[in-house]
Amino acid sequence: MNIFSIIGIAIISTAICILLKEYKPEFAMVVSLACGILLFSMIIVSLLPAFKTMSDLMQKAQINTTYTTAIIKTLGVCYVTQLASDSCKDAGQTAIASKVELSGKVFIVIISLPLFEDLIEIAFSLINMNL
Repeated sequence: MNIFSIIGIAIISTAICILLKEYKPEFAMVVSLACGILLFSMIIVSLLPAFKTMSDLMQKAQINTTYTTAIIKTLGVCYVTQLASDSCKDAGQTAIASKVELSGKVFIVIISLPLFEDLIEIAFSLINMNL
């Protein structure tokens, strides 16, 4: 990933949005959404090797893949939620943006439930060992 490509696309899209907002605001919103999706896709593609490396390291360390899966899913939910929320805010829909953020938080809790279960099991096993 070349950060200058991302910055260039963002600046050009911003300029187009500013110009279009004056004459066709609905097209400015479409350009903004398309830019967000394009930039997000570019970032995801560049992150794939990092996820692969993380997965390999976790396997070498013999760490349960449930943990890495939960971390990666949580990061994905965070990024997608932020993108959607920012897009809603750009369109002036702050109420919808806050609902998107709330739904992201709820999904993070759902994704992390197996981790909490493991922590509780570990805590109970430590308590029973000491009694």
